[in-house]
Amino acid sequence: MLKEKALQVVNELADKIIHTVAPCRLVVGLSGGADSTLALIVGKAVTLKDPRYSLLAVHCIHGLDADDPVWLAHCQKLCKKVDAPLVTPKLHIVYGNGRSPEEVSRAERYNALFTNAKDNGVLLLGHQADDQVENFLLALKRGSGPYGLSGMSFYIEDNRGRILRPLLEYTKQEIIRIIEALGYDYVFDISNTYLKFERNFMRLKVLPLLRERFNGIDGSILRSAKLCSYEHDLAMRYAKDKYELVFDKDNLRLDISKFDVNDTALATCIIRLFLNEKTVMPPEYNQVQETLKLCQSSADQHGDILLGDYSVKRFKNYLYLVKKIELPQKKTYFLKKGESLKLGSFEYSLDMDFVKDEVILDFNYTGSNKLKPLTRPHSREIKKLFGEYEVPAWLRGAHCLVKDRNTDCVIAFGDLFITSDCPSKNNSSPLKITLID
Repeated sequence: MLKEKALQVVNELADKIIHTVAPCRLVVGLSGGADSTLALIVGKAVTLKDPRYSLLAVHCIHGLDADDPVWLAHCQKLCKKVDAPLVTPKLHIVYGNGRSPEEVSRAERYNALFTNAKDNGVLLLGHQADDQVENFLLALKRGSGPYGLSGMSFYIEDNRGRILRPLLEYTKQEIIRIIEALGYDYVFDISNTYLKFERNFMRLKVLPLLRERFNGIDGSILRSAKLCSYEHDLAMRYAKDKYELVFDKDNLRLDISKFDVNDTALATCIIRLFLNEKTVMPPEYNQVQETLKLCQSSADQHGDILLGDYSVKRFKNYLYLVKKIELPQKKTYFLKKGESLKLGSFEYSLDMDFVKDEVILDFNYTGSNKLKPLTRPHSREIKKLFGEYEVPAWLRGAHCLVKDRNTDCVIAFGDLFITSDCPSKNNSSPLKITLID
């Protein structure tokens, strides 16, 4: 390829980025391979066309390969030639318990990249057409639906952040010819030949056979991926309107009484949107199916579906996305007015209008203990009061007996209600409980 043609490609890609995102920091995931090298060159071209954009290269050190120093030295040399700043975070990769080194490495790498893309940053990644084809086959192997089969997009913005993939129209060989015409070289990762990795098996064994037998198979796969993306986009547009009517963003919960959980097609789309509120990657099929079963169950409380740092729980007619929490120890604490107390994942404080200077927070009680809310004529067991006040099971341990320091009388229970012994008669508990993010 002539240098002039290569420059034309780079400039066209740079213009497309400028027309897609406003001035920002372009954060390039730089491995030192041909794809990420071209991504870096394109990012630099953007900053030369418009200085309001800035560039940052991020080379993650995985610590799993003896060639790590070789790749690092190459990236340092490359960034000096391109005139791009470089950061080199060292990843903490601990695998096992069903998680492969590939899975953990990928998650840690994206975490490092998105950390550097905070505050008006956009990830610029070197995924290309061959990756799209491989992704389609891998998604097909996993039994993915239209979303998984639709592949990657030029630009995407989700709960993780913003991602640009400008090279999706070019194959690996085209990219190599472009960077070589521009006078750049690249490193080759020997692990790309290891057949124990599924992607390498698809690339080195499956695709050559398909190409030998079916002329133009890559184009057919990419066309199928694009059609799948259209189908998924259309379905999600319809489902999103329904989803927004049943999703309570403030409490991270889904009202399953407001849609037909037996309409599998619609319910599946709604659940995908719900789970995707707190997942870095799209939810897996089995997670969606388990959640759908949870919706269709007649049980009032049932299930606990793990979802990274969150889990899906059901209470009455709601599904909740619940972050892992630490409950206070079952003991007593003292809390003064004007101060706060952090216990586990919760913070406790007193209403400033409350007349008492200090109270006792007693977590050492059982569900069979009886209390009498001010507005009730009779006492009732705490476990039944929890149901009456619709407190989900996983939050019940955060509530405590609020006792008068001097008389040891129970004046309130958690932030739910006061008793007749409370000096304040406004029916609301003087205790405020906040879940710490």
